[in-house]
Amino acid sequence: MPYKSAMTALLALAILLGVARAQDRLNPAGEPRYGSYSLAPRFSPAPFTLDVLSGGDVVVKPLALADNCLGYAASDPDVLVELAAGFDRITFLVASAEDTTLIVNLPNGSWSCNDDSNGLNPALVYHNVIPGAYRIWIGSYAPDTYDEAQFYISEAGPETLPTTATGPDPARDATYGEASLAPHFQPSPFAVQFLGGGRSQASDFIADGTCHGFIAEAPDFSIILSEAFPKLTFAVHSPAKMTLIINGADGNWHCADNQSAKDPAVAFSYAAAGLYDIWVGSAEAGNYAASILYVTESELPELTIDTSCPGLPDTALQVGGQAIVSHSDAAIYAAPETASTVIYRPASGTALSLIAGPACIDGRRWWRVELSGGARGWIADGDNQSTWLASVP
Repeated sequence: MPYKSAMTALLALAILLGVARAQDRLNPAGEPRYGSYSLAPRFSPAPFTLDVLSGGDVVVKPLALADNCLGYAASDPDVLVELAAGFDRITFLVASAEDTTLIVNLPNGSWSCNDDSNGLNPALVYHNVIPGAYRIWIGSYAPDTYDEAQFYISEAGPETLPTTATGPDPARDATYGEASLAPHFQPSPFAVQFLGGGRSQASDFIADGTCHGFIAEAPDFSIILSEAFPKLTFAVHSPAKMTLIINGADGNWHCADNQSAKDPAVAFSYAAAGLYDIWVGSAEAGNYAASILYVTESELPELTIDTSCPGLPDTALQVGGQAIVSHSDAAIYAAPETASTVIYRPASGTALSLIAGPACIDGRRWWRVELSGGARGWIADGDNQSTWLASVP
C-alpha cells in the first residue's frame, strides 16, 4: 500500500476509534442537543418546559458515575441550564409515556441521577442550590429506544408537575415475584416481606369505592392458585398504615384497609383457581413501609417485621416508634438513597418519629421520619461501622 494511502487509512481508523470511544462515555464539554438556557429565581413562564427525545448509544450504568445512574443516553448533554444564585429549591423532572432516566452533571463536577421517582420516570430535587452550569441527559431505560418526553424545571416540588403514574396494571410482572399454592400448602401461612407503597392513588384508577392507598403500577406480588380453595384469606401485617388491593382470578378488584385494629385482610369464602395480583399500598403519600403479605387457610397469625439488613447490626427501631439522633453523620434525605438530596442535618439529641421503612439500600437501613415541626424525609440509622440513631424505650 502506498505511504499516503496507508496514512489516510490509519487516520480514518483513528477517527472511527475516537468516535467509538466518545460513545463510551458522557461528554460534559459537548454541545447540548436541545440548547443552553439561563434561569434566575422566580423565572417565568414556570415551569420551564422543553420537548426532547430520550435515549442514546452510551450505556450509563458501567460508567459508575453515582448511584441510580442508569439507562442509555447520548454522549453530549441534552440540555445545559445555567442557574443563577438564590434558588432555595429546584426540581428537574421528566414526563414520558415510556421509562426514562435522568443524569445530571453538577457545577462542582459531581453527578446525580434518578430513575422511577415519578411513575416510571425520574425527578431530582436540589435544595440550597449551587449556582452554575447543570448539564443534563435524558436517558431511556431500554437500549435502542428513543421516546418523546417533556423536561421540566420548577422551583416547586415534583408533586406540582405532571406525573406519569398510570395506576395498577395487572399485565406487568410482579416486583417481588410470585408463588403457586395448592390446598393444604406448607409452610402455613405463606408469607413474604417487602416494601409496600407507591405513587398512584388507587381510588383514582379503580372504580370500587373501597380501594384506597398509594400503590405501584406493577403488582407487588402474584399468587397462582393451582386449584380452587373453599376458604382463603390474604392479609398484610405492618406497623404502618397500609392497604391491600387484589385483582382476583375473577377479574374483579378486592380491597381492604386497616381502619380497624386488625391487619387489612381480604377473605374469600371460595377462591377460584387462577392468578391473584396483589398490591400493598400506603395510606399516606410518600410512605414506603416494610410489610408482610401472608396467605392462610386458617386464623390470622401473629407476625413480626424483619428489620435486618445484610452487613448491618440488628436494630431495636420499629415503625411507629421514636428515635434520637446520636451521631453527627446523620442526615435526612429526600429519598432513601445516598444519591438523593440532603434536606436537613439534625443535631445530636433531635427526636424523630419513625413513620415508614425500613428499606435496605446502598448498604444502609433507611427510615422515613417526621420531625417535631412536621418536616419529613429519609434517614439511615448508621453504616457498617457506626450507629447514628438510638431507639427510645
